[in-house]
Amino acid sequence: MKIKLLLSVSAFALMFSNAGYSQAPTLGTAANFALFSSDGAVSNNGMSHLTGNVGTNNGSSTAFGNVDGVMHDNDVASQTAATDLLLAYNQLLAAIPTDFPSALLGNGATLSEGVYSIGESASINQTLILDGGGDANAVFIFKIDGALSSSAGSEIILINNAQACNVFWKVEGLVSLATGT
Repeated sequence: MKIKLLLSVSAFALMFSNAGYSQAPTLGTAANFALFSSDGAVSNNGMSHLTGNVGTNNGSSTAFGNVDGVMHDNDVASQTAATDLLLAYNQLLAAIPTDFPSALLGNGATLSEGVYSIGESASINQTLILDGGGDANAVFIFKIDGALSSSAGSEIILINNAQACNVFWKVEGLVSLATGT
């Protein structure tokens, strides 16, 4: 009887193992950055407001006029962040995708907690809504195998306890944010 119960509980746990499918990576000092690249320049088109440090360990940060933080280009802070980012990158790389949305994110679409994989460049248009489903620990991971851009005025809205600190982007190319993003 105990074996049957154990097997039933194990089977039940496996059936619902996706309930906590996404786990936040450990960012270390990279957590101090709102935007960081260890492998190239970061740039901004137009006026965007970022809260947190911005920088790169290999290149320069350009056209960021409204940053509540410090710009770090090729300094000790960016070197340490690059090391920590590599560890986080490997954790994000290992995250198993739960959904494969189209390359055009937004347009009023609502996404729940999960690991989203896009096998090409992607863009954000208008409004992308991330719904935490009442869970302040809900994690959103976006794995993009190319560049990421946004159209002017695009925004990401967090609802139902979704937290910005639990939204992660692994972008394999240039990140370009348009005016008012």
